[in-house]
Amino acid sequence: MMNVFDELARNARQWPTRPAIVMNRHALDYQSLWREIEALRFQLDRLGVHHGQGIGILMRNRHHFIIAAMAALGCGGVVMPLDYQLKAAELADTLTQVPLAVIMTDGSCPHQPEGVHHPLSLLDRTPLGFTRLAGRAATPLVPWIADPAFIRFTSGTTGAAKGVILTHQGVLERTQAANAGLKLGSEDAVLWVLPMAYHFFVSIVLYLRVGAAIVLSADALAESILAAATRHHVTFLYLAPIQVGLLAATASGHRLPSSLARVMSVSSRLPSQVAHDFQARHGLPVTQGYGVIEVGLPIMNLTEAAEHPEAIGRPLPGFEVAIVNDTMKPLTDGATGQLALRGPGMFAGYLNPPRSRHDVLYHGWFMTGDLARRDATGLVTIAGRCKSVVNVAGHKVFPEEVAAVLDEHPAVLRSRVTTRRHPRLGETVHADVQMREPRGSLAAEELLAFCRQRLSHYKVPASLAFVSEIELTPSGKVRHG
Repeated sequence: MMNVFDELARNARQWPTRPAIVMNRHALDYQSLWREIEALRFQLDRLGVHHGQGIGILMRNRHHFIIAAMAALGCGGVVMPLDYQLKAAELADTLTQVPLAVIMTDGSCPHQPEGVHHPLSLLDRTPLGFTRLAGRAATPLVPWIADPAFIRFTSGTTGAAKGVILTHQGVLERTQAANAGLKLGSEDAVLWVLPMAYHFFVSIVLYLRVGAAIVLSADALAESILAAATRHHVTFLYLAPIQVGLLAATASGHRLPSSLARVMSVSSRLPSQVAHDFQARHGLPVTQGYGVIEVGLPIMNLTEAAEHPEAIGRPLPGFEVAIVNDTMKPLTDGATGQLALRGPGMFAGYLNPPRSRHDVLYHGWFMTGDLARRDATGLVTIAGRCKSVVNVAGHKVFPEEVAAVLDEHPAVLRSRVTTRRHPRLGETVHADVQMREPRGSLAAEELLAFCRQRLSHYKVPASLAFVSEIELTPSGKVRHG
């Protein structure tokens, strides 16, 4: 059975001189990338990394992140990407929950885990660190799962994070399924902006599988994205809504290059106004993609992004979608219910507590926890999260629906909708609003009047506050509810 590591070895033979990773004006072709991976794998093997061990990758968005992850897979390790911006307490909590044996670092995180440290080096002399964590036995991380490849904690906006386990076969299945929609190949150049710690298992692996060039942006600022896209004739841009907004609102007169064929927004809801602003500025619609770590990237808005930017689209070939009520009965078109999915490349199980996929699925369906509706043509739109519903005197209000309306106002950058207790109504809707520019003369009543024109009276915020900043999750989501 092929695994992710074997696929990359095959590509090094098939496209040895094609660029694999592009950094500023320096590039690694597929053969050079493979040599770096093999050289690092040899060092890991000498340090005793072997099949089934949990290997954390605590690094920035650079070429060495990809090399380290692939070398660890080549040793048979189970790779867990970690956000280098984790605070000390967050890293300690993660290591309490996940019995990793080793962490590989690039020095970007100031919080170094305790253990036995060894220096590593790439062929290009990039220094890396290897820490065998103190008190950890070199035993398999998930012995109840066959052929594990990756673990990633969910970054959901509600509920406790779960360690999601993906197998080699599952990753290969989901990347193949995703490319049925994206149709990327060895002639493509993909600009990489998102955190590798949260977006690796469909995206980075997929690009390497098809022989595309991964262009690493210096940072996630609009001018850096524009410069890299133009310099390297990028054909595909994979973003979160926050970067779409930055590119739509940049004061620069620059536009994205004509080489760009598609822009895809993932990780959270894309406000329609931001999508319209982006298209007006750059002449391209933004395709929404619906990604969930347990399933992959099963839904894309490939053909109707210009007319319906609010929709996440239609399921890709091989995937099925259902909209169900609280008793798991399918709902009619137009009704809002929980989104259920099934198809190729699904997760193998959860880490804490240990559960296999079959113990989690409902008759083969994964219950996403997202509320959605599907129109008569099959187009799917996300309405909110099941657990974040606000109950106003018996009326259900989805915070994301209210936030979507607030975000339509041209002066609003983003909003966060939560709940407030009320002695008579039970709960009321509250909104925190971050403006694009200093508030000036804009009054709260103007925004509330904007909402009243578009929402039922019980959905209109009963209270509203202007805030300087709304915190996002590491994967770029607003926490509602």
